[in-house]
Amino acid sequence: MPSLPERLSSSSADYRDPLAQVSWETLDRELPWMPEEMVSLYGTPEWEALDPERRRLLGQYEFVAFLELGLWLEALFMQRIAVRAGRGPAGGLEDYTYQLHELREEAGHSLMFVELMRRSGLPALSDRLPRPRVATAFARLAPFDSAGFWATILIGEDVPDQVNRALYRDERLPQAVRDVVSVHMREEARHIAYARQRVGEKLDRMSPLRRRALAVLVRQVFRQFIEQCFYPPPGVYARAGLERPRALARRVRSSPHRARVVERCVAPTVDFLAAHGLDLGTPGAIGVRARRGAD
Repeated sequence: MPSLPERLSSSSADYRDPLAQVSWETLDRELPWMPEEMVSLYGTPEWEALDPERRRLLGQYEFVAFLELGLWLEALFMQRIAVRAGRGPAGGLEDYTYQLHELREEAGHSLMFVELMRRSGLPALSDRLPRPRVATAFARLAPFDSAGFWATILIGEDVPDQVNRALYRDERLPQAVRDVVSVHMREEARHIAYARQRVGEKLDRMSPLRRRALAVLVRQVFRQFIEQCFYPPPGVYARAGLERPRALARRVRSSPHRARVVERCVAPTVDFLAAHGLDLGTPGAIGVRARRGAD
């Protein structure tokens, strides 16, 4: 029976350019780009005070911020794959081949994100989205074949995939937005399967003591990632034209609805890692740490 990397490579072989799979002409600024319940302010008094146009605009800016999060994550992963590829297939042709497929697909995702951002007419938010130092450093420096590295990759792929699924289910969104998340979901399913195999095998071979030590660091990485994914900084609210952006950012961190969204989106990753002995706490507790860390 073919190995998982062989099966994933076979599935990736019929590659189609993501840019050619998106109905770009349907990207309509008059439609919401996120389901209301996925917009950060939803469920707060401040959300109730916003008119429909301002709600829609905030959701569009938060979607652009989500795409920029994807650019940051995929750039980190592509850097690591490219460095590993420079060593040649010493670790085996099966993994080497599949990792090159991932490199091609991640580059395609990034081009797709950039194209949507360009067509949106909205300004980039990079200057208002400071990236976390610990998570960035760990993704860049952790040994490529370590459990910690692949746990980090799984977090960065699995959690956004849950957000994408929520977006794709909403047929009110422009077809272009649903096309982008559909392409991303389809190809990320392979990436997630590969990351799960890599991290699961490595965790299973670690002693309980080493897993507990690793969990301390991975909790910090996870906390910072949740901040990036679910708790926009004040600059995003300011760019959307909302008053008192710092107060809005604080309000979101105390929102019970947002906490439930976070818990739902992180649960599959937390449960998988826990099944392999990496105990990061409950999904709810992880969300609490993220909210406190953002203060």
